[in-house]
Amino acid sequence: MSEARRLPMRTSAWKFGIATLIVLVSISLAHASSVEGAFERTFQVNGHADLEIFTRSGDVIVRGGPAGTVAVSGKIHVGEAWWHGGKQAEVEKLEQNPPIRQSGGSIRIDYVDLRNISIDYEIAVPADTRVRTRSDSGDQTIQDLGADLDLESGSGDLRLSHLTGHVEAHTGSGNIEAGSIAGPITAEAGSGDIRLEEKTDGEVNAHTGSGNIEINGISGGLRADAGSGDVTVEGAQAGNWEIRTRSGNARLRLPPEARFNLEARTTSGTVIVDPSITMTVQGRVEESRRFISGAVYGGGPLINVHTGSGDIHVY
Repeated sequence: MSEARRLPMRTSAWKFGIATLIVLVSISLAHASSVEGAFERTFQVNGHADLEIFTRSGDVIVRGGPAGTVAVSGKIHVGEAWWHGGKQAEVEKLEQNPPIRQSGGSIRIDYVDLRNISIDYEIAVPADTRVRTRSDSGDQTIQDLGADLDLESGSGDLRLSHLTGHVEAHTGSGNIEAGSIAGPITAEAGSGDIRLEEKTDGEVNAHTGSGNIEINGISGGLRADAGSGDVTVEGAQAGNWEIRTRSGNARLRLPPEARFNLEARTTSGTVIVDPSITMTVQGRVEESRRFISGAVYGGGPLINVHTGSGDIHVY
């Protein structure tokens, strides 16, 4: 057979081999994080409980449940590729002896230092349980609790709802979404968005390095700071608002005839104020539209907003 004929045959065989390898790898990856094991544990507590959760990777869900009982459900995942050896013995050991310890009213879920193994947790606790979490990578969902919360994830989203205690929420590279939060909240994201809905009482502190901040339904004091993102706020003041963004826009919407003192300044943008508000400002309005200072409808709590290279809109 001539070399000219051999070349197409070799090319076809090479393409077939690559296609087969891709299929095998795809199948292995589809099963790479399958559930390999599970466990359930129940603990009895008297009075207030404290829950600590430490994970390398894996999602965490904590919900309010019956008084006096902490119920933990764990799903063990093996994240190995097809060329690695089995992990069955390690999975079975975790099923028999999960990393959970109780001391009186305190329950601690500890790190799992096993390569390519992670655990997802779903936990029901009494509503007045104090919760502290530390996760290297994984999402956290916390809801229906009334005590203080200290939440932290290195690279994962935080989803919070129906909470009445003091909330501290921090994520390195993830988003924070919170709704129906009654108490004070501090939300910090290194590179992610922060969204807060239906905030009632208590101060709000929100900071993101490179993401947007959106707060709807606020009725308390506010400090919001975005490094490279927009800040959007809607609600009524019951305290001062301080808003900063270095390379993004700031948009504020208040109730009709709201009384407040306004300090709005932008370095290289424009201050845009609704005509009905502009007409009632008692103070200084620069012609360049980069600075407005004055009392609106007689004045009230202070709104101090500053942008570096973005516009300011007040409605």
